[in-house]
Amino acid sequence: MMKKRIASCIMGIMLLSMSIGILGCGKENKVPEEGNDSSVAAEAEEGNDSNVAAEAEEGSAPVELVYWNQWTQEDEIAFLEKYIEEYNNSQDKYHVSFLAIPFEEYTTTKLATAFATNEAPDIFECSPAIINQYLDAGVCEPLDDIITDDIKQDYTEAAFDRVSRDGVIYGIPLDGDLVGLYYNKEILEQNGVTPPTTWDELKTAAAKLNTDDYAGFTFEVDKGDWQCFTFYPFVWMQGGSLFTEEGLANLNSEEVVNALQLWRDLLDSGNCNETPGRSVSDISILTNGETAMQINGSWSVFRADPEKYGVVPLPAATANGNTASVAGGWNVMVNNQNGEEKIAGAKDFISWMWLNKDHVTEFNTKAKFSYCMRESVIEAGKDVYQSNENAIVFSEEVLQTAKPEIALSGEAKEIVATMIQDALYNTSAQEAADNAQESMLQYQKESGAKFSG
Repeated sequence: MMKKRIASCIMGIMLLSMSIGILGCGKENKVPEEGNDSSVAAEAEEGNDSNVAAEAEEGSAPVELVYWNQWTQEDEIAFLEKYIEEYNNSQDKYHVSFLAIPFEEYTTTKLATAFATNEAPDIFECSPAIINQYLDAGVCEPLDDIITDDIKQDYTEAAFDRVSRDGVIYGIPLDGDLVGLYYNKEILEQNGVTPPTTWDELKTAAAKLNTDDYAGFTFEVDKGDWQCFTFYPFVWMQGGSLFTEEGLANLNSEEVVNALQLWRDLLDSGNCNETPGRSVSDISILTNGETAMQINGSWSVFRADPEKYGVVPLPAATANGNTASVAGGWNVMVNNQNGEEKIAGAKDFISWMWLNKDHVTEFNTKAKFSYCMRESVIEAGKDVYQSNENAIVFSEEVLQTAKPEIALSGEAKEIVATMIQDALYNTSAQEAADNAQESMLQYQKESGAKFSG
């Protein structure tokens, strides 16, 4: 009966997610031809391999654990393969296989469908954009028993806030992604344009840089989590918020309307790349010469040659105004629906894998470029965080202005996503904000939900 209720809840989540679209927490979608190492992928799908089957015949087969995530970049895949193999070889009680799924599919359909059909992995990952959906469904195992006081104190004070409910920790933070404004140095120099520092300068630069060969500026105009993720800073840099201190809707505030109007003005100008054909979290839109400027994330630092491409903080609303960024990131979770044996194994693996400072440091500084909210990791990776001029911008300027991504329920996320989309294409910025405010207040009244950000 419990599983039926959970399945029903997750199926509702899935339908909401499908209507919203793409995740915003910063990831390109470049998958190797077979999605990841073919043997690993096959193990994830089949639950075992020939060696495991042979061991089973002898009565000594390890417990099979499946790990789903959305780390599809070549370096990320290599990191996972290396350490999962090392874990499997280090003991004979558990055997872990993983499946890397492109994040659009992972967050909108794949994971939700798996839970709805009782086929969910033993270990999975959530970003702030989707974590509340799974916490609300009650499918996450508490992890307090594997997080020591020493480890907890090593993380920043707010690190576990987004993965906790009623004082119970349900996830381990892995990384932290930020956004800034990347630009093509040569194109800007040829046109006598300096990287914009204000909204007016951004609009002027986009107009001056736009040609038939490339767009002046690229930002996300498609509805989804990534669009929401990159929108939030434009509200925050004005000193505004989408929710009040009491956690209630503040969506038709002046700051939200101003941010919506800026995006509408940029779109209406015709100077932006409206249809790049792939997620705007993909830095190749810039590096392939399709745009002169692009909002993108810290994960692209090593994918955009600093000799050719620079990065600056997002332009402030006004001269001498404040900039802002958003801090996203992924958290590893344990499925509590697959039995005590698998729960114990999942905890053993993530303790070995993701509570190890050296593993986490390597992941955040070599497999990708991001900032784990763990002080020892930041210290260990300090040379990488200062390794080139773009890394320094993120480390010394953008990081200081970042606020945590807003963790919304599926219903609340749909309201915010619809507001942005309506402001871009369907109504005035003010009308879109007013409609969203009414919808959010009604939802909050009925559900009792409150949000921060």
